[in-house]
Amino acid sequence: MSAPSRGFSIVEIMIALTIIAMLMVLAAPSSAIWIQNTRLRTAASSVSAGLQLARIEAMKRNTLVSFQMTDQNSAAWQVCVYNPVTDACAVAAGSVLQTLSAAEAALNATLGTDTALSNTSTALASGINVPSSTTFDSFGRLAATAPSNVMRIDVRNTTLTAANERRMVILVSLGGQVLMCDPKLVKATNPQGCA
Repeated sequence: MSAPSRGFSIVEIMIALTIIAMLMVLAAPSSAIWIQNTRLRTAASSVSAGLQLARIEAMKRNTLVSFQMTDQNSAAWQVCVYNPVTDACAVAAGSVLQTLSAAEAALNATLGTDTALSNTSTALASGINVPSSTTFDSFGRLAATAPSNVMRIDVRNTTLTAANERRMVILVSLGGQVLMCDPKLVKATNPQGCA
């Protein structure tokens, strides 16, 4: 005769569930911060890709193409053919090449901009100097005919504290090179660092 199979008692199940619940309570705050910072990085990648698209389209079309940050309260942007006379997107059909609306942009991500390659260790305020734009010429450089080209973009999350936020910075050189970096990392020890 074989021994009867033994299952778990109700007390053992309750102890296991209690331990799992305690672990989830401890992990929930840090996972929420991680999710917010992942969204922030996604927004920064989107902005960087939009800048690269504008630069490539300017060279491909042999004309001025602008990357425009359109909303002070989100990471929304558009890429369009630029009219230097009106300092705006051209009005012809097909002049807007790609857009990312506020509804499509990463949740809680906002942008702050500067027209200089300023010190990345100091954060730019969310929404500062937005709307604004960066315009590329047919050589892929910053267009001299466009006033106030943005050279630095900070991607921020307004719901996180400064200690928890992993702010991302995007730098655009005069030659048109686009670099996304993390100001909390040191470039000498990590290639993703800013300085």
